[in-house]
Amino acid sequence: MRHAQDDLLIVEALIQLSREIEEFEPDRADRAWELAIEIAAQHGLSLEDAVLQIE
Repeated sequence: MRHAQDDLLIVEALIQLSREIEEFEPDRADRAWELAIEIAAQHGLSLEDAVLQIE
C-alpha cells in the first residue's frame, strides 16, 4: 500500500504530464488528468488541494 504523500506526488506528476502532452497526445493527456482526479478524490481532495498538501 502506498503512503498518501506518494499518491499526492503521483497526482502532481499526472497533472504535469497532462499539461506537457495535451497538444500532441490529447487522449493520453485527458486520461492522465482524469486519473489525477480519481487519485485525489480517493483522499477526499480536489486537484488543487492535493498539490497544496504535498510535503
